[in-house]
Amino acid sequence: MNTNKTLLAFLLALTDLDTPLSQGDNKSIKEIGDQLDAQPLAWERYTKPKLLEIIAANPELNQRYQTYYNQLDTTVDIPPDYLPTTAEIQPVNKPSSTIMRGHKPKSSPTGYDQQINNIVIVVSRSEQQEAAVKE
Repeated sequence: MNTNKTLLAFLLALTDLDTPLSQGDNKSIKEIGDQLDAQPLAWERYTKPKLLEIIAANPELNQRYQTYYNQLDTTVDIPPDYLPTTAEIQPVNKPSSTIMRGHKPKSSPTGYDQQINNIVIVVSRSEQQEAAVKE
């Protein structure tokens, strides 16, 4: 979950930026995405420290990242009364006729971690990363 939390907080912080990233930041984030795609097992040793350096160097991004990271760190117990019942879920759980299309990643998702990695890879490779993450 730590990988997910770091990447999710980063993606959420990107969506919330008021000012666009610099070309240097965009290039560095692209390198992070390339590294995550090429060597996902190097996350703890190499990729995560580089991403955290990029985040720390941008005050606005860092502030938003810390906010989201702390929020993801907080666990909240949802009372069972607030959860929908099976009868309430059934009407909205119908298959959609709309086909969702997106960028096809090089590697297939094997789980939740890989899906988040694929999102970071696609976002990092776009020209306008702040806009791409909002899509």
